[in-house]
Amino acid sequence: MSEEAGLEMLRPCGRLELFSTARHHLGYFKNIACAATYTTTSAVKPGGLEGIVWRALHEVIARHPMLSAIVLNEDKQDSEVYFARLPSIDLRTCVEFIERQHGVTAGGKDEELELALQKQHKINLRENIGSKPFWRLVILHHPEDQSSFTAVWFFHHALGDGGCGPIFHRSLLSALNISITEDAVDPVVKPPSTPILPKFEDLHPHPISWRFFLRAILGSIFPSIFAPRPSKLWTGPPITAPTPLPDTKLHLLALSAPTTTRLRELSRENKTTLQATLECCIACALFSVLPAETYDKVKASGPISTRSLIRHEGKPVGDDDFVLALAEYTHLHERASHALPSDEFPWAEACAVRSSIQTEIAKKGADNVISLLRYVSDMHKYLTEKTGEERSVSFELSNLGLVKAEAGAGDGWKLGRCVFSQSANMTGPPIVCSAVTGGDGCCVLTFGWLEGVVTDEMVRGVVDAVERQIQGLVGGSC
Repeated sequence: MSEEAGLEMLRPCGRLELFSTARHHLGYFKNIACAATYTTTSAVKPGGLEGIVWRALHEVIARHPMLSAIVLNEDKQDSEVYFARLPSIDLRTCVEFIERQHGVTAGGKDEELELALQKQHKINLRENIGSKPFWRLVILHHPEDQSSFTAVWFFHHALGDGGCGPIFHRSLLSALNISITEDAVDPVVKPPSTPILPKFEDLHPHPISWRFFLRAILGSIFPSIFAPRPSKLWTGPPITAPTPLPDTKLHLLALSAPTTTRLRELSRENKTTLQATLECCIACALFSVLPAETYDKVKASGPISTRSLIRHEGKPVGDDDFVLALAEYTHLHERASHALPSDEFPWAEACAVRSSIQTEIAKKGADNVISLLRYVSDMHKYLTEKTGEERSVSFELSNLGLVKAEAGAGDGWKLGRCVFSQSANMTGPPIVCSAVTGGDGCCVLTFGWLEGVVTDEMVRGVVDAVERQIQGLVGGSC
């Protein structure tokens, strides 16, 4: 506690940040991860990679003040939870170098990355609070060839939304290309004194209409009347909080660059988006493994970035700023809408998904469920009281899109394959799919679930069905 007491207070946590801090404290949601593979044609001497990465991190930490921010008092009342700044960051405590034993298979399977993600998704960042940052970096590399490595960055959700993963990697790539010297570097970093951005609610008004507000209130009091649950909707088992809490399990499905490009082209040709197409693939896959006589509906949700809507000091928040700024959309899929011959795809439903997303975007942050968090007086109680309730959605699809990053000139570092992943959510959907397309043009889907909430066999069936669906669309292997 003495270490915490002397830390510089930055600001109280906002409502969406408190939602993340409460989940983190309870162990309901551990962290987010974004991985990227870096390569250079320049020779890197044996043992030189550590110094190169550390030097780059000095630059990255200097650019982003949120990287030196930690959350204190997660276990206390909402009004007592705040961000504080670490006086220094010892990279030896938060950066781990792991030597690869195998390479990526011809089919794009990276078992070592998958294992690293699963291991880190078990970690709660409260360990040694006050002395370590609220993020970790794992470097997977080949001992005999250090001109290529995969950087896996894990971070507390209160530091930012999923879009901060690509921001971190763009900054790291830029820093790697500023200087590739392998001279000794101090592993202890002194953070900048730059202030962090204000709370989300101070950057956006989050307007709520009376109609939306009353429907939400009445739906919570009289759910059978104002928020009836659709019949035959599958959302997995009711929410539980067993001791110990289950771990996140993962399965990665990597689409080749030609498959990703063709899937995007098909989506445009059919007047929809890759997000909507992937969502329909997952919905179709779920219907293929769920008994038709019991379940004929699944409900999808997805986060929507509201970064473009927020301003600070009269200026738009930049694309490279760490912020937690999200809205959410949902879409109900019915089995009848997907009941087509095996050689056809439900493009009409994909267009309907796109319409659901566009409707939410058009509201510009107004009347969104995220805005209702302002009326939650005790975030811990709000979450723990969900035990025993039915889950509200069947699966989440969170897609970061294409990670655009400028490659270094000549033999500088370049960014390739990217992977986006997150802990499964104890109070959320039973299956989460996180997607991102890296510099290699490959879209990688990371399926996550909680052990015991759904079976490994079921998720494997879903992933296999998604893969078959995509193969059928593009006319070849993934």
